[in-house]
Amino acid sequence: MSVIIMNATAIRQQIIESLANLSGEQLLQIRELIEQNFLPQIKPKSEEERQQLIKSLQGKYAHAPTSSEDFAQQKQAEIDWEERNR
Repeated sequence: MSVIIMNATAIRQQIIESLANLSGEQLLQIRELIEQNFLPQIKPKSEEERQQLIKSLQGKYAHAPTSSEDFAQQKQAEIDWEERNR
């Protein structure tokens, strides 16, 4: 069995591609997992550093909704728009 060693950039890209297919609820769970298991190891010195670290981990998906409530609001807005444009 051969072991393929990937560089950090390739791993990061695979993670980003995987995140694109997740629901808002799944993204929230992953964020919580990262905060509980990995952020304590990094130990940012201030709340500002913590927020910057989270933003950097979110990368290009920082705008993605992170809760089922956000998803529900988005869907309701779409329904309202469709009803107005019938």
